[in-house]
Amino acid sequence: MTLPDPRLYPRVNANNPAIRALMSLLTERDAEQVKLKRGALDALICELLQANDHGALHAALTQAPSQYAYSILWESLRKAVEQPESYNEQWAVPFAIPVVLVAGVKGQTNLPGKLNDLDTVTKILKNHDIFATDADVWLSAQLAHPEQLAEINPAQLTRWRDQLQYASGGLPVNFAEAPVPLKDEGVFLRYLVGVAIQKKTAAPAVKLGGQVSAWGVPLAQELGKQLQTAGVTLFAIPRVPQTWLAAQESGRITQLETRLQVAASNALRSIRTAGRTPVVTIAAHEPGEIRITFSAQEDSERWEGYVWPLAPLDETEQVVAFARELFAECHVDDLRFIDAVQPDRIGELPFFVTAHIAPAAHH
Repeated sequence: MTLPDPRLYPRVNANNPAIRALMSLLTERDAEQVKLKRGALDALICELLQANDHGALHAALTQAPSQYAYSILWESLRKAVEQPESYNEQWAVPFAIPVVLVAGVKGQTNLPGKLNDLDTVTKILKNHDIFATDADVWLSAQLAHPEQLAEINPAQLTRWRDQLQYASGGLPVNFAEAPVPLKDEGVFLRYLVGVAIQKKTAAPAVKLGGQVSAWGVPLAQELGKQLQTAGVTLFAIPRVPQTWLAAQESGRITQLETRLQVAASNALRSIRTAGRTPVVTIAAHEPGEIRITFSAQEDSERWEGYVWPLAPLDETEQVVAFARELFAECHVDDLRFIDAVQPDRIGELPFFVTAHIAPAAHH
């Protein structure tokens, strides 16, 4: 059982050159023509970046007529931003390390917005070959907010790639410090940002992507130590370094997955402590959310909900697969999927399906 996609997509806008090139590619069946049309789409995206036409790029992304169409356009954009020209002997690689912070406190406080010992963090990454020993790499001590990363548009990233000659000067942007406001408990996303100078004939200056390996535990411990605040229980979860655009997606997903894990743990513990049987219900809701509820077979009054807002690159199948695995590990025997898209609201209140609240009629 999977879930329907509740998102509403725009009609094809043939007046938008990028959408026109995208649809020409997606409707082509001849292999040779597919290759040519993909090249034409890539070339058009590169032209928009060189012209610093962020408005046209944004319009194309927001007018993608399906999740798959968006993913193809996004892939072309990432390629244009991240791959230098073949004649370049060196180029800059802006990167980001997502860090999810799971924290709890009695009352409220702020977690620091920057590290106090960047040298130790850099040493851990070098000792585990994430940073090449002799590479020119700069890492910021500041923990950047997701909105700060999103403020840097793809055209800016392309200019950084081509124009920065030395990493030691850092990135040409000054982010305001972003302390983490904590009340009771929360799951927060921040980023360590940096830049590496990559020489054409050298090994990678910064190892991007892949899986967190032996370096994950010491880095998590060090980050937790440096961000520790009186009275706070804190767990830091660093992810692998990635390119600027990729890190924003993986960080967002990791935060949502972690929030769901925390919500599930709290809700299921509460239900079981009361001697009741948990029921987990998962449904897709207009205009673009997956809502998960935790209720008990023996109690029609009390329930808790979790909302996963679907971003353009999200696939409902991937969210369902993660949920299935999570609730199997939590030994939930009653896991229910609703096969019809549910409304956002009924009357004045947001609508959730539970063990005792039936799904709405088909939409």
